[in-house]
Parts: sequence; structure tokens; C-alpha cells
Amino acid sequence: MKPSNNKDPLFNSGVALVVGGSGGLGAAICRKFGELGSNVVVTYNGNKEAAKNLSKELEKLGTLSTALQMPLDNPKAINLIVADIIEKYGSIHSLVYTVGPDIGQPFVNDVTSEEWLKVMSVEPIGFFNILKATLPYLRISQGSIVSVTSAATMRYAPRDILSAGPKASVNMLTSAIAREEGRYGIRANIVAPGFISAGLGQHLLENVIPEKEKIAIEKASALKRIGTAEEVAEVVLFLASKKASLVTGQIIATDAGYTA
Repeated sequence: MKPSNNKDPLFNSGVALVVGGSGGLGAAICRKFGELGSNVVVTYNGNKEAAKNLSKELEKLGTLSTALQMPLDNPKAINLIVADIIEKYGSIHSLVYTVGPDIGQPFVNDVTSEEWLKVMSVEPIGFFNILKATLPYLRISQGSIVSVTSAATMRYAPRDILSAGPKASVNMLTSAIAREEGRYGIRANIVAPGFISAGLGQHLLENVIPEKEKIAIEKASALKRIGTAEEVAEVVLFLASKKASLVTGQIIATDAGYTA
């Protein structure tokens, strides 16, 4: 295993496991880990090419990187994948969970049972499965967990239930880990972005949300603008790093002041 190339490392030895790393926000988080000298495992669901290309890009920064498909609905497969990661990298110093399926923006009354089951199966159940697999190793490394969810769990926006509902469950699981696993040195925090110009947010802004509503979204925030994936990644990396050694159980909104 190749050690961190940072002379004053912000992370322990091992690897950052970024679940959902092939997405727009996940990729920005992976790049920031690489820039700061951490090895990175990039996981993906269906976008294999993007994940492989990102992994190659990270290795050009002088770190080790692996792209892996992570079947979040299969606990046995996850256990085997995590065991392989430990065998290759020695330990996991950070777990970042930034997962969200492609969704529309229906009112609750228009959500189908199938849509609800899909988002709940992917996000909170997937997060639970990856937690169960990684917690024994995070205890050993006294690692950090950062869940990337949504500012809509703090200030609900109409027609966002397919995002806010499952992410609220992820928030609660993260808070539970912070309270219960702190005795083992594990820190667990939540980053709650508002609309950002990347990934699903960018897709909605470009293809779903009308111009009038975009203007309203910007006006609803204190900074009167939409954030970027890179800005959110900075907060995620701070919480994952040793600089946040006394921070756990917190929800940090990265929403330009939408929830202020």
C-alpha cells in the first residue's frame, strides 16, 4: 500500500471510501481527497466508465485509487468488497456516503409506492448496509464518517420528498453512529447541501425546474446564488480530516444560507 504523499497528512494511513464517488458531487469529493494526499476508493452503481476515468485521474495526483461497483442492496457482496479494500489498503480512514438515485419532483400525493420503495431501498438501507460492513474497521482506525444528504431535511421545499425523506433517515443513522460509536473514536457528521450546479441538482436545474423557479431558489438563499460541488467538497473534507477532530454529530448546511 502506498502511504499518503502529504508531508503533514490530514488523514490516517489507509484509504477514503467514497460511496457514490462517480457522481457529480462525489467526484469533486474524490478529487479533493486526492489533492490532499489520500488514497481513494471510488464506488459507482452504473457509471463504470466515469468511475474508472476518475480513478485514473486520481492516480496522476500520486495517490492510489480503485473504482468498484457497490451493490448497496446486497450486504454479503458489500462485506466481501470491504474486506478486499482492507486487504489492499490496510484500513479505511474515512467513509463518505453521497448517494442519491435519479428522481423527479412530484408532490407527496403523486408519489407511487414503487418510487418510495426505490429511494428508501437505495439510500437509508444502502447506508445501513455499508455501515455494518465498515464499522469494525472504522473502530480500529478511529475513522470518520461523513454523510452527504440535503438541506431539505432542515427546511423542506415542496416536491422534494423523494430526496428529503430517505436522506432524513440517513441523517438519523449518522447521528446514532456519532452517539454510539464515539467511545471508539469514530466521528460521524452530516453535510446538507442545497441546490448545487452538479449531479442531480444540475440535471434538475437544466431539465426540470423552470427559469422562474430557479430565480426563486436563488432568492431564497442568503447569498442569492447556487453553490458548486467544489464548495461542498471543501466542507466534507474538513469534517473527514484531523482538523475536525473535536467535531461529531453535527449537521453542516452548505446551502448558501437557504436554512439560515
